[in-house]
Amino acid sequence: MQSPKSNRVYLPVMKSIYSIFIYLLLLSSCANIVAPTGGKKDADSPEILNKSILEKEGIISIDFTFNEYIQLNKWEEYFYISPPTEKRIQKKIKGKMLTLTIEDTLAKNTTYNIALNNCIKDNNEGNIVDTLNFIFSTYDKIDSLTLSGKLQDAYTLDAVENAWIMLFLNSRVDSIIFKEKPNYIAKTNENGDFHFPNLNSKNYTIVSLTDFDFIYNEEEKIAFLNTTVNAKRDSFISLLSFDPIIAIDSIIKDSTLEEVDSTTADSLVVEEIKYGNLTIISTENKQCIFQLFQNNKVTNEFNFTEQPFLLTDITPGKYQIKYIADSNKDGKWTTGSWEKRAQAEQVINYPSEITIRSNWDLELEWELK
Repeated sequence: MQSPKSNRVYLPVMKSIYSIFIYLLLLSSCANIVAPTGGKKDADSPEILNKSILEKEGIISIDFTFNEYIQLNKWEEYFYISPPTEKRIQKKIKGKMLTLTIEDTLAKNTTYNIALNNCIKDNNEGNIVDTLNFIFSTYDKIDSLTLSGKLQDAYTLDAVENAWIMLFLNSRVDSIIFKEKPNYIAKTNENGDFHFPNLNSKNYTIVSLTDFDFIYNEEEKIAFLNTTVNAKRDSFISLLSFDPIIAIDSIIKDSTLEEVDSTTADSLVVEEIKYGNLTIISTENKQCIFQLFQNNKVTNEFNFTEQPFLLTDITPGKYQIKYIADSNKDGKWTTGSWEKRAQAEQVINYPSEITIRSNWDLELEWELK
């Protein structure tokens, strides 16, 4: 992956109510390589040779000329403009050129980011341009403060892909947040990462939604911070997404290993198992839960009100461990609530697999922060 390429162009626009200041940020993309079928294959994604922007009678036209013939790639899934516009941006491909047409009235004194990440691929091999952003401003200044972050599932800590990350001016009251378009938007990639490249220094409320629009529905996952964000002060934001109506008891029940049917247990020859024990050593001494996993299934769960954290009678084998901060002391993981502005209870996964041996006591030092 090469370092980012960028250049600035000032383009005076004739017969226009404003001038447009253009800043093009083009990051070299990693190619999507297809399997060879004989002969040398093109493994490089399309590159931009030229770009231009023209405003005429309120309509903005942006042309991207590539070095090879191109086609769209999952456009509806990946494309967006931030701040969002009321009207859809029109797109057209002719040969090696992509043309975007903006027929909306853009806000004054605003910097826009057109995200084309993963939207374009070449005709022959399907190599995808994975990172391409076009930034322009409706005044003679670029808002260039940036804000990055990562979105994860609050319980599993898996990355959440293709979710909306939204910024709302802090002056907006919470009751109308999902009734109006956000001030800025971004989308998460396959690693849950997101990036805003065109921000000013104002305070914003940050919210994430997993559905296709900006309207909050009870059945979708949501993430938010209880404090405002400011790109002048903050550089990286970690968000934890949760389902507000999830029942963790059902998750554990559905994912636990099947138990032997008691009606047939007597007929089975059961070999005596010499269990192992695990002691977790930590400076943390609050009420908590530890869960052991095998193949993403909960096999054991231990509740503690305080130390020592001694996990006993564990069947020998390899395990992953999850720590849950039982903040409300109800003996289970509790999801969050947007209405109550409550976050889901904190979860920490131990970074590596552990091995429990037969008739063996294992001590594990784990700084639970």
